[in-house]
Amino acid sequence: MKKIFINRIGRRQFLKTSLSGLVLAALPRISFAQSNPDVVVIGAGSAGLAATAELMRRGIPVLCIEGMNRIGGRCYTDTTSFSGLPADHGAHWLHARKGNELYQFGMENKDKFKIYKEPSTSVVYDGKKKVSGSTFWHVYKKIKDIYGDGGIDEPLMNKIPDNLKKNSWFDTAHAAITARDFDNLSIADDSLNYEDSYWESGNALCREGYGTLLAYYRKDVPVKLNTIVSEIKWGGKGVQVVTNKGTIKAKACIVTTSVGVLRAEKIKFSPKLSPRKYEAFEGITMGTSNRVIMELKKKFVGKFKKDTNFYSKIDSNGAKSPEGIGYGLLKMGGTNLCLFALNGEFSRSLENQGSQAMIDFVVNELKSNFGSKFYDKYFVKAIATGWNKNPFTLGAYSGAIPGKAGLRPRLKRPVGDRIFFAGEATAGAYGTVHGANRSGMRAATDVYISPALES
Repeated sequence: MKKIFINRIGRRQFLKTSLSGLVLAALPRISFAQSNPDVVVIGAGSAGLAATAELMRRGIPVLCIEGMNRIGGRCYTDTTSFSGLPADHGAHWLHARKGNELYQFGMENKDKFKIYKEPSTSVVYDGKKKVSGSTFWHVYKKIKDIYGDGGIDEPLMNKIPDNLKKNSWFDTAHAAITARDFDNLSIADDSLNYEDSYWESGNALCREGYGTLLAYYRKDVPVKLNTIVSEIKWGGKGVQVVTNKGTIKAKACIVTTSVGVLRAEKIKFSPKLSPRKYEAFEGITMGTSNRVIMELKKKFVGKFKKDTNFYSKIDSNGAKSPEGIGYGLLKMGGTNLCLFALNGEFSRSLENQGSQAMIDFVVNELKSNFGSKFYDKYFVKAIATGWNKNPFTLGAYSGAIPGKAGLRPRLKRPVGDRIFFAGEATAGAYGTVHGANRSGMRAATDVYISPALES
């Protein structure tokens, strides 16, 4: 392939042109012909696409339906808001890269994707002053170690010693570590449920966007979009999946919707599932994590050589949900885009005020770091996500509330050899795209070996 040289002026046009081709190539084939499938897969995120692909590989007639007008679920790359530049609204990090099949796929397709290690460079600000961050990192690591050690199923906040809570950088570390506030985070969730032997291999990023990578990985999976499920009837033989486009009859179904959707009973089960299943839906809940993605002028991002982690000191007086930017990622993929995360109940509150309130908050925070004229000097455009209000997700990713970590295994247990469950909340590597992918393959295998397909 001819080597392409990209000068500074042509970089944006190159990204726009190459990404547009990738997005078009990755669009799923839309199939309306499969009216009597053996299996219906509900949801076309990572888990649903994987389940469908695995059943297709095994020669099982399958129909994948999706309520939104796109595939990917919470792994979605927006290539329209910023003139073709890729902006991941949800999943962005390719976790546990050495054991991550999507990372391997990206590395095998270097003509289409630039996969690289997550940045090791960070900047830490205390107001307008750029600092070493040594105290912040000390507090951050101490809390991560406490969480990683596990223990009885209680809030992480209960295990953190007072001297750390009183540290002036505690709120900053609190906001940076997870999408869940510490008083609503079970310290036992990881130790009881998380399974990924490659976690310590580190993470990677995809310049074209994780959503673009996932879409291309599953480009051969047909999906019926804009098909919203309201009820699953399983009282008789097989299942009847009731949608806004009619009822689909099948021998079995795989439900890959978020646990937030299941908890809110957006899908009715007739007859109802067992109380133990609903107890699991109540115990494993969705955390709130949003991000403001901002295009900034070259004279700002030009200060950084490459992708750079950003942290700014938060002083919320030990609030249950720190009010500040959880973390940032500057100059994503070498572009003018920057990502700023808002986590926990504070993020939920801001989201309820609307996307402009979220953008305004981040801009004002950045003014405290880079001067009152930050907006006038550097700002181009911004968007804000809204995962908590999205009716197809109702949150960012799953976590166990304190005292309920032991309920997670119940989420994936089949019901009546007809209803099977997949999705990141059911995965060993929960909260990740590759974990969701594996859960879909696991559920497809469970269907294949079950009595459901024998009739």
